[in-house]
Amino acid sequence: MDWLLGPVGVVLILVGVGDVFFTVLHYDGFGFISSRLYHRLFDAVCFVTRPLPRRYRAFGLSTAAPLMVPVTIIVWILLVSFGYAMIYYAGMRSRDFSLSVPRLEPSFVEALYFSGITISTLGLGDVTPTSSLYQVIAVSEALTGFGILTLAITYVLGIYGVLQQLGVLSAGLYHQAQDTSDPLSILTPHFPDGEHRGLETHMMQLHRGLVEIYEGIRRYPIVYYYHSRRAYRSLPYTFRMVGGMAAALRWGLPKDHPGSQTPWLPTLITGHKTIVTYLDERYLSERLKNPPDPVPFETFEAAFERGKEPSDPWLGRFLQINLFMHELACLEEASDPQEAYDRYLRWLPFAYHNRAFFETAAEDLGYELDELEGGPGEKLF
Repeated sequence: MDWLLGPVGVVLILVGVGDVFFTVLHYDGFGFISSRLYHRLFDAVCFVTRPLPRRYRAFGLSTAAPLMVPVTIIVWILLVSFGYAMIYYAGMRSRDFSLSVPRLEPSFVEALYFSGITISTLGLGDVTPTSSLYQVIAVSEALTGFGILTLAITYVLGIYGVLQQLGVLSAGLYHQAQDTSDPLSILTPHFPDGEHRGLETHMMQLHRGLVEIYEGIRRYPIVYYYHSRRAYRSLPYTFRMVGGMAAALRWGLPKDHPGSQTPWLPTLITGHKTIVTYLDERYLSERLKNPPDPVPFETFEAAFERGKEPSDPWLGRFLQINLFMHELACLEEASDPQEAYDRYLRWLPFAYHNRAFFETAAEDLGYELDELEGGPGEKLF
């Protein structure tokens, strides 16, 4: 069966190098081993830390993603090392290697030892290939090991670059919000005396921040699993605040109001939808469900015009947003019920998916909802 050692070793080498290529060098970063490894390792940390007190569990979850990096690099090196070791073992059995220590005998352990010192470029000299073929193979392993370590450093720098972008966006939202638990409060500084100001620039910056995070997660999937000591730096909090604010501005004002017609606002909403859909398909444990059916116009009109307390929570939330935005923009005339109902129909699917993503992602990542809604600036550990 010695003839199988070489082919099996080549397959292991190709698997390891291939995963490095698709994880580090490919634009979409979809390593077939690393992506599964990230998910399994995070699930394992969640399982182990579940019985712990909240503070210690938060600390444990914050270590999951940083651990993924060295674990992934070790897996790459082990795959390549074992692959080369199988090739070397076949050569040792055919006497193509020289063992300088008399008591050493050709074995897979010695082949693995030689592979280890070769991929790490140590080269101790106690085991050396004597044939030109295995000398070339040893050189290729040394170059492969050097390449993996170099690319791993590049990968780490890229990951923390994306995390910095997420931190800048989330900190900006947190600092601007008058009430850090309410996305609508972000709009308050932009409506002094009812006149909207700076919305175009603000929408453009938020869209750019979301796109940078989106491209960063596509390139470095491990970013999704990172935890911070402060909940406002999390993806669920960031998307909840951006989505809630954008929906209120787009559908909380009459459709002909200049504030709702800000050119970058539809772009921001489209970008938010695109990113949530991507994260839903690739990361969430449960796919987001379809939004609930809207209430009939008669029910809406009764609650809107006559102040009847709505039994539907989503209708109640829309009426709160509509009232808040009318007071913020200092609008004196009441909206037409039919026009407001049309806005409600367009608002409901977006608002529902934004909330559903927030709750599902928070649960998957181990956050408590009160940490993200009540005091996201407090340290978790």
